Amino acid sequence: MRRTSIVLIICGVLFLAGAGAWTTFAGSKLVKLPLNTNTTLQYTGHFVTYVNASTGAALARPVSTALTIDRTIKGVASESSSSTAILTEHLALHYAGTTLYENNVYAINRTSMDNVASARAYTFARGNPYPAVGSYYLTLPMNIKPGVTRMNIWKPETATTYPLVALRSGAEPSSLDGLSVAWFSGVLPLTPVAPYERTALAQRGLPMTITPASVEAKLTSEGVPVAALTATLIPKLTPTQLHEVLTVLSTPVALHYYAFGSGLVATNTRTGAIIKLQSLIDGIAVAPETNGLHTLIGVMTAYPSVKGVPAALRALRTLAAAPPQPVYELQYTQTPAAVALMVSNTKSQLRQISLVTYYIPIGLLVLGLLLLAGGIVLRLRRRRMLAALAVPTPVPTPSEEPKPARRVA
Repeated sequence: MRRTSIVLIICGVLFLAGAGAWTTFAGSKLVKLPLNTNTTLQYTGHFVTYVNASTGAALARPVSTALTIDRTIKGVASESSSSTAILTEHLALHYAGTTLYENNVYAINRTSMDNVASARAYTFARGNPYPAVGSYYLTLPMNIKPGVTRMNIWKPETATTYPLVALRSGAEPSSLDGLSVAWFSGVLPLTPVAPYERTALAQRGLPMTITPASVEAKLTSEGVPVAALTATLIPKLTPTQLHEVLTVLSTPVALHYYAFGSGLVATNTRTGAIIKLQSLIDGIAVAPETNGLHTLIGVMTAYPSVKGVPAALRALRTLAAAPPQPVYELQYTQTPAAVALMVSNTKSQLRQISLVTYYIPIGLLVLGLLLLAGGIVLRLRRRRMLAALAVPTPVPTPSEEPKPARRVA
């Protein structure tokens, strides 16, 4: 009994210590991004075109066509580690009989969920920059506190990030298919595209420059009659000014492309899983290089009395200050089936987290207490038994010894 009680007490103490150690160390080590991720999501919406793709001229009315996006995210276990997960993202965009493909590779810290530096990660093609360290994209951090947790989202088209902020309007549902979610909004202002995105746009047929003839036609349509003005101004220009004007009018004008966007994100704050992307806009805008316009403005400013110059200056200044012209927008939202899939995956993940962080340590704690209590009870019973055995048996004194009986004849 003594040996059994000692064993039970020692085991109880060990299980109690194990519960504490599990809660402190093991739980945090085991709750991490799984490497068996393999999810395909779908989004639907519209592809809206604002300009003629070949000429760059604005359309009188935007053209909208149906858009479908298939997105597959897979974990690459063979290239991942205990701390870093390698995940691939494959996108297929279908619209107007066209399909565009995009591939990205992300290296993600499996506990903090942010992007980390890795030679394996890239944007669009191997050799391009990997996502900004510390940013998020495929998932958000665990245990998000809306309004407190700071999150910067990676934008592949610009190789920059933008902030994701808590949505406080309360207009969106607090749960999706029975799963609690918090809503966030993000806005990417007009931002120059990355070199690899510019290359991709060129491969899709978008112009990178405007020809001199198109520049002249554009200026004329905007109130700057180039032919008439040059005929009037040339006799008055200095050799230097003449060279500047002729150079501007004979050189193709470079086009600069910008990305912009906005949208809503619903996430489960415990896991950081992105449950739904809603009302997303991913757009591209374009603006011509304005150095030539400013050169013309500088030259013409010296001749305000020449006929047509004041009106031309007003038109040139308006053109130089004009914001980028939208080229196209992808307007889309995650499908209900894709939302249901993410809800199911996240609920499964939550069950696993509860098992690791709650049920296992509670089980160890309860088992440890039972073993400890059992050992203590056995030890107390043994003490009572020993105490009972230690009570002395009464021994008769000499005076109390019985006298021998008389013999009767």
